[in-house]
Amino acid sequence: MATRKQGGEQTDKVLSQLASRSDHGGAEADDDDDVRAPASGTQSNQLAQQLEEMIFEGQLAPGQRLDEASIAARFGVSRTPVREAIQRLVATGMVEVRRRKGTIVTHLSMPRLIGMIETMAEMDTMAARLAARRATPQEREGLREILDKATAAVEDQQAYTRMNREFHWALYAATHNQYLEELALRTWKVLQPYRNFRLDQPGRRKESLAEHTAIYEAIRAADGELAGKAMATHVKLGGVIADFVFSLPANARTED
Repeated sequence: MATRKQGGEQTDKVLSQLASRSDHGGAEADDDDDVRAPASGTQSNQLAQQLEEMIFEGQLAPGQRLDEASIAARFGVSRTPVREAIQRLVATGMVEVRRRKGTIVTHLSMPRLIGMIETMAEMDTMAARLAARRATPQEREGLREILDKATAAVEDQQAYTRMNREFHWALYAATHNQYLEELALRTWKVLQPYRNFRLDQPGRRKESLAEHTAIYEAIRAADGELAGKAMATHVKLGGVIADFVFSLPANARTED
């Protein structure tokens, strides 16, 4: 299976591409936040990746409406690639179409959110066990490098959140179980906006880093049982799931 591009590198590439000027010209951006997409056949892919990253980082929140005209104006493109990009996100589950609301960033009901968190925790635990048995030396080294970057980023919520994502995604790839990887990534992407609140809590990033280190050490030792236990501690099954849910801002907990 081809090596997966990790979140930070992919985002830098997308931002660089989107920042370049279109070959067909066009009006300049109104402010520094606006980004221009190149006039190529990959516009919809690039826009989908950028919108995905905006959802990951909380710039587009659960329940927020995606207006095609506004997005097209922001990125200096026609509405066609915007529509295609949104359709791609609908296919991943990150965006949904609601009656009377239009197209919005997926907003999970409380039962759905709790169910997905529990399922994600079980997948993470399984992934840790499999990665300990199957990870290549290169994949183990890749996890070590991500931990080094996470250590440097632990005081920065946004940067650490990205490293947290890279660590888990690299772990899924190291299972060499394509079905598990695809299912885990799909679930992770929908849950990411809710995870942001968790990592913003005081002290949680340092705890997360220590737990990631324990998981890595078990994987480095090829100890599947220990890796699974370390991951179970990291995801904290049971009552802590409810604590996590109710630590979210009120607007993120609102039922439909």
